[in-house]
Amino acid sequence: MKDFAVVEALVKFMCCFVPVRRWRTSIRYCLVVNPRLQYQLLRQGFTLNDGVMTTPQGVRIDVSDAGDCPLYLVREVFVKSEYNLDIGRESVLIDIGMNRAAVSLRFAAKENIKSVYAFEPFRPTFELGKRNLELNPQLSEKIHAFNVGLGRKEATLELPYQSTRTGGMSTTHDVCKGKKNIDTETVVIKDAAKEIAAILEENKDRYIIVKCDCEGAEFEIFDRLDEQGLVGRIDVVIMEYHFEPPDKLVKMLNREGFAVQRKIASRRAKTGYIYAVRMAKRIC
Repeated sequence: MKDFAVVEALVKFMCCFVPVRRWRTSIRYCLVVNPRLQYQLLRQGFTLNDGVMTTPQGVRIDVSDAGDCPLYLVREVFVKSEYNLDIGRESVLIDIGMNRAAVSLRFAAKENIKSVYAFEPFRPTFELGKRNLELNPQLSEKIHAFNVGLGRKEATLELPYQSTRTGGMSTTHDVCKGKKNIDTETVVIKDAAKEIAAILEENKDRYIIVKCDCEGAEFEIFDRLDEQGLVGRIDVVIMEYHFEPPDKLVKMLNREGFAVQRKIASRRAKTGYIYAVRMAKRIC
């Protein structure tokens, strides 16, 4: 790691002479951030071959592109285990905000997870996720992936998209304002209540886990589920919240019988995690 410190100091000095910020960011990523992350992951039992990283669980993830630093995602899901959960009964995962399908694959690798329903609204990000599903055919047969977003009502939207921030795009907030190299994507939004109700009906005898990471849309999605009385039919919620305090989400979950833990990631950015488990009533 001392070698990385020397390289980082040299790169920092070199970047003093680079006038454009995004160029400096790209240089730091290529020469410091990416090699350091690779080194850390390889020391923890990951392997890397032809741009594909294999986790200790046997899940293969394409990390060949620099967009949104996919190694960060690998570390978050497979090392820091921000979305990990062990349940000893037959369960299904509803993955709202599939991104590159890392969480869907992490859950599908568990024997008790019988199905995964994954929703990703942005086509370029969905294609990155499909690539990872194709790399894991033994797991992807469990995963039903849909190139749609969830929201309060059905709609077709024209939204900004930045290919270097694939995991940070939003269907409800303008996260690209003031950014450069922005494209426009046509996004289909489906009624969250209608889509989730169909999954619940199909899996009546299974434990229902919802992972939700959709850059601000979580508030309207859960409002819609609450309107239709569906929140209480979910057993576990693992959520990343964005842009506003999660108080109303916590209050909603408490009202429906969930024990809730919140974990603050950034007070300034108003981001963090919610972990909620619906409590069974004690029978006396």
